[in-house]
Amino acid sequence: MNKTGPPSTSPALSALLAEVPGVENVVLCTEGGMVHTLARGADRRGADQLSALGSFLFSGAGRIGSLTRYGAVDHVVIRLRGGGSLLVRPVGEFLRVVMLTRADTPLPRAAVALDRLVQELEGSLPARR
Repeated sequence: MNKTGPPSTSPALSALLAEVPGVENVVLCTEGGMVHTLARGADRRGADQLSALGSFLFSGAGRIGSLTRYGAVDHVVIRLRGGGSLLVRPVGEFLRVVMLTRADTPLPRAAVALDRLVQELEGSLPARR
């Protein structure tokens, strides 16, 4: 990632937005909540907010896992009273993908698309040494 320029865009993130009706935004962020990769044409301010919130929520859920015997977090899903959902999944050890959906989004379809995206992104990460 270029530390002085804007984050890169990803065809995979853009494809997910086009594929699943009702997905409003999807962003790849660092565990610290910084935007890593955006979908083409995504709102940068919205991506910044989603990255920060998604990372914070995933970190909090991880703390619950470490305080209990249930272990690491696999994903976080938040259903919003006014409609829509926020989904957060880890990508490798240091990245998170955050997705915001509308109320009319078929959540199972969004979850399957998110799983596929995570697998694709993990496949593109450099191997750990």
